[in-house]
Amino acid sequence: MHNCYDADRETAAVRLYLDESDDQIHAVLGGMLINYSFFPHFEEAWDRMLETHNIQPPLHMKEFGRPHGRFAQMDDCCRHNLFLEVAELVNYQKLASLDAAIRTSEYNQYLPERVRGKFSLYGMCFVMTVAINRRLAEAKKYQKEIAFILDTGNSKKGHVVEAHGEMMKMHKIESMNLGTLAFTDDTNLGVLQAADVIAWGARRRTSGVAFGHAFEPINKIIKEENGHFHTPFEPAWLKELGESLEAKIERMER
Repeated sequence: MHNCYDADRETAAVRLYLDESDDQIHAVLGGMLINYSFFPHFEEAWDRMLETHNIQPPLHMKEFGRPHGRFAQMDDCCRHNLFLEVAELVNYQKLASLDAAIRTSEYNQYLPERVRGKFSLYGMCFVMTVAINRRLAEAKKYQKEIAFILDTGNSKKGHVVEAHGEMMKMHKIESMNLGTLAFTDDTNLGVLQAADVIAWGARRRTSGVAFGHAFEPINKIIKEENGHFHTPFEPAWLKELGESLEAKIERMER
């Protein structure tokens, strides 16, 4: 049952649900945009899907790890069938899915010191999701603010809160379609569990790690032709974003 913080009505029409995934090299935020009117249908379908596959929520990708994960005993065929349904449900209900990924080395090399002073590594991942979200909104001529919602157990919560605060200051000067930031428990929230799947899949793809047969259907979510958007993994784009942020910081400080 949905028990999420109810963002103000202006931001309630469209929401972006995000989760994080990382390894020693990459930091990733990923998730899905959903029209709030679709939300109850998604949650009901997600609950039915998990029940059909005898999975007690929440669905977390890390719990498929063998030999000690909670879902370790699920064989590869059953996993494949589960994620076929996950991909079909997410792609049917989402407005779009997205991910923002950055290497630690690129963060240190291409972002100005002033920007790094304001935004941590995961803070920059959040900034990237804001940038992608803004581009999508502009493309659809959507002018309202969009709420950002993450799992309350997110280990990078503090970094995201700080980044959101800085971006809200910039949003007051130049609209970024940036709405409220909220955190809620993903235990009974399918959209945040879906965000975990998307973030995990995006990190695997970015890291060049094979999905294998069991998780291959996740590729269906993170394909551009299926409405997925991600940051161009190019230093030039990151450098351009860093310079833009630096200019905004200077204007605010003046």
